Amino acid sequence: MNDKTPPKKTLTLNRKPATTTPTPTPTNNQATTVQRKGKKVVIKREANPYPAKPKNHSKPRPKPKPKPRPKKKAYKPSDDKVKELNDRLNAYPVWLNYQPLAIGVERELHQLFTAEHFPGASKRNVQRLLQKHTNHGRYLQALTVGGSRYHLNGEDSGDGINAYEKQRATDTINERLKANAKPA
Repeated sequence: MNDKTPPKKTLTLNRKPATTTPTPTPTNNQATTVQRKGKKVVIKREANPYPAKPKNHSKPRPKPKPKPRPKKKAYKPSDDKVKELNDRLNAYPVWLNYQPLAIGVERELHQLFTAEHFPGASKRNVQRLLQKHTNHGRYLQALTVGGSRYHLNGEDSGDGINAYEKQRATDTINERLKANAKPA
């Protein structure tokens, strides 16, 4: 270092004492002010009458999913065939009045439709038609009454309705009545 340079001085900062000027006594709605040289400090003494709402830190609720549209029943061409077969059989009073049918009437039905060259009279369609007819409420009630079974042409087949068939028909009717009574 050079000997001719003066030693470095340290700088110290001292705060000047605050001189306050008296202000009138504030009312509840006014803020007090303290005057300093060239500065204005505002001190608020009253709480905010409209405080900010606290932030909700929870996760937002997901929007509910819209209800799905009801599904349309699938259209089957065989349903039309079964309906045509049923319309054809309504010409027979035994079928139309839901009288108990003879055992083995399925074979008789299939032979009838084959002889008439009825289109769409497949074995499966005849089975579906017979199942629909024999599960009908009027047919089940005819079984509970008892009596004899009939061929399509109205002849008595000689077979009667046994106790098991009557009981089964009665149970099926009662189950359906219970199922219909629940929603109401």
